[in-house]
Amino acid sequence: MKCTRIIGTVHHGSYKKIIDVLFTKEELSMRMNRKTARDGVEIELELYEDLQEGDIIAENESYAYAVKLYVPKLPKENLNPEIKVKNYL
Repeated sequence: MKCTRIIGTVHHGSYKKIIDVLFTKEELSMRMNRKTARDGVEIELELYEDLQEGDIIAENESYAYAVKLYVPKLPKENLNPEIKVKNYL
């Protein structure tokens, strides 16, 4: 599927089911990009404007594909550090 413009936003409502297309913060300002939606549909972007979360970039008969900001999780610290007991005796 090819996208050359932003169709609308999910904030104004949509009568179709919304499928997320994950973007990182850096990818929102890229002009040309290729992404895969959560349902496996490939979307080729060729935009000359910055994307924002909630923008609808493509749609078909039953689905609308919208931008979703993806923030990678940082690795967790060791939650069970070795317990050190000081003996004063």
